[in-house]
Amino acid sequence: MEQKPNQWRFLNTHFGNAFFNMAVDEALVRAVEEGVALPTVRVFGWTPPAVSFGYAQRVAREVDLDRCRAQGIDIVRRPSGGRAVLHWNELTYSVVCPGKDPLLGGTILEAYRKISACLVAAIQRLGAEAALESRRQPVPSPRSEHLTSPCFSSTTQYEVTLQGKKLIGSAQRRLGDMLLQHGSLLIGPDHKRIVDLLPEHQEALQARFRRELDRHTISLQEVLNCPISFEEVADALRLGFQETLGVPLIEAPLSSGEASEAERLVCEKYGTDAWNFKDREKDLRVTRRIIS
Repeated sequence: MEQKPNQWRFLNTHFGNAFFNMAVDEALVRAVEEGVALPTVRVFGWTPPAVSFGYAQRVAREVDLDRCRAQGIDIVRRPSGGRAVLHWNELTYSVVCPGKDPLLGGTILEAYRKISACLVAAIQRLGAEAALESRRQPVPSPRSEHLTSPCFSSTTQYEVTLQGKKLIGSAQRRLGDMLLQHGSLLIGPDHKRIVDLLPEHQEALQARFRRELDRHTISLQEVLNCPISFEEVADALRLGFQETLGVPLIEAPLSSGEASEAERLVCEKYGTDAWNFKDREKDLRVTRRIIS
């Protein structure tokens, strides 16, 4: 695909299951890297609700798998890092572009700041006074030998906040020369239900995590005091990116090649137990030793 300078695509894949959602992100990385797709801002939702985990987390020690399955909640491992997130009543965005893209590329922190500025503009269009967290907040250490705190229980520099509370949780990864960042924008407070999925005999931690989520997170519905739809938020996000970047976002669906690649990745990777439940913390330690 011949790309004009600073030309981007906006892609709304609406609602899909956890495995499809993660597979599409990786398929987009490959398509943009190969030059057959424009750099892309994507939005999507989750049906059914799902818990996603950071690449190096041990899934079984973070939530009760049987409880998730009994409630019809999907479980998937993200290709990016970070902590566990319950995707429920939210809009998830992803940004895929070369790491040196003139608009949203740069170092990890530079790209994070640029993307967050676009997100702030989007939220402000909805009538909420979003802001960027300017300081590095201390990240809570794991509360237990076997359990880490949920993603939304802490705020880091350049994350998007409302009334001093976290509204969007994001994670970024560099895949070769490519940038992939995705994050959850809370429409309602349902993300807090993750504490009900903790392993058994964690009552004290459950109460503590619930307090942390109440104290540190907020949703659009809580601020606007009215229902707001996924499509309203999606449209605001498109306009927020477009106005902040100063370039049009061309609305286009998945190509047939991207859809086929996503289907393959669901079957061979994101929909498999080998990807979702294998201990990848060991793989990450090996990779770090090789790099160092």
